[in-house]
Amino acid sequence: MPIARESIVAEQLRLLMKSPFPIYAAATTAVLAMVVLRHDIDPVILDGWGAVMLAWQAMRLAVLYRFRHTEVADAGAIRWKWPITILMSGSGLLWGLFSLGFYYATDVEMRVFMLFVLTSMLTGGSVSFTAYLPAYYGYLLGATIPIIASFLTHGTEASMLMGAITVVYIAVLVIMARAANRSVTDLIELQLEKAALIGDLSRAKEAAEQASRVKSHFLANMSHELRTPLNAIIGFSDVIRNQLFGPLGNPRYLDYVTDINHSGRHLLRLVNDILDLSKLEAGAVELASDRIDLHQLVAECMSLLRTQAAEHHLTLAIDMPSSLPCIHGDELRMKQVMLNLLSNAVKFSWPGGRVSVAAEATPAGELTILVRDTGVGMTEAEVAVALQPFRQVESSVSRRHAGTGLGLPLAKSLVEKHGGTLRVTSARDVGTTVTVTLPAWRVMPEPGAADFRFAAAG
Repeated sequence: MPIARESIVAEQLRLLMKSPFPIYAAATTAVLAMVVLRHDIDPVILDGWGAVMLAWQAMRLAVLYRFRHTEVADAGAIRWKWPITILMSGSGLLWGLFSLGFYYATDVEMRVFMLFVLTSMLTGGSVSFTAYLPAYYGYLLGATIPIIASFLTHGTEASMLMGAITVVYIAVLVIMARAANRSVTDLIELQLEKAALIGDLSRAKEAAEQASRVKSHFLANMSHELRTPLNAIIGFSDVIRNQLFGPLGNPRYLDYVTDINHSGRHLLRLVNDILDLSKLEAGAVELASDRIDLHQLVAECMSLLRTQAAEHHLTLAIDMPSSLPCIHGDELRMKQVMLNLLSNAVKFSWPGGRVSVAAEATPAGELTILVRDTGVGMTEAEVAVALQPFRQVESSVSRRHAGTGLGLPLAKSLVEKHGGTLRVTSARDVGTTVTVTLPAWRVMPEPGAADFRFAAAG
């Protein structure tokens, strides 16, 4: 994605003004030079230069703190590019004026010291100031033009050679600075692109979450509006089907009313599943804390599905030890979990197959419930699809049974709401096993056992 040039320049300026260390280094070096050169250069000139240098560095420091603490937006940062460039150029020029004392120093060691100071400041500037090239060029030219002019005008062969060497040195510094600036600019562009991408993803995530909240809120509010007419359809069709006010006459009417009743009940189950899943997504489901006897709960669910199982010539079996402890949780929701799992097992089993429910307490104190069938089964990829809301595995059996694909995802969400896990293992044309694991703190102690386990879990 294209990045605005203004944003890049603003970030370059922020890097340039990131640390006050170069300012402190320049001031310290200036004081050191004044001390070392006091006996070789006129103190009045040296002290005057030092006073201006320290005042200039103080101005740079003031601008740096003002920039860092007030200019956050790109437009505000860019307004400082010329003041910063002027300050950097002036700082370089002061070092260039310092170098003019080269021929005033009588001691060779002092001349070497002055050249060392100047090259050190130029090299340090190459490291610190190349983030923003205009400021660096101003600093470099200000520091080198006076000494080059001094060398070239002095007239001796040695000075002319020194001037030529300085020009080459400047050219090398410029090449290095441009390469460093290119690397810095590339890095800035990558960071800005990353920040823009993160911003886009964050906004997209917020929009999706907002849409999900609106959807869940809408569906939750539609609960009464959807259920009321469905309950009326089911209730009145029950009255007619049972002929409470006398016979209907034509037996075909009874068939039609029976179809209306079955369709209404089916539609009500679908509506309830959609609303329940929406409430779970919105965090609007509060669990009751009931004492649940799993033997009784499973038996009730099996009884509700016995007619449907008989139509498919299926065998229903319960394999649960009599010593199985009770659990505490929301009985209505756990019954909903079992009904969904058993309904799927019956629905997708071949005629003459077997559907069973087993349960056991684990050594870790957890409780596992296993719902097995000898049905069509699924591949690993199809299991992942089946666990997603509103998705159904494509098969000849699934096409014969209309639905929303919410039974398994809803059961998984309700189990996780209880602090447990739901895992599906399956194989094509072999069958499916759904394992529900409830945590130890959901398992109630046996009669006569210490009560601390349940109390601590609550």
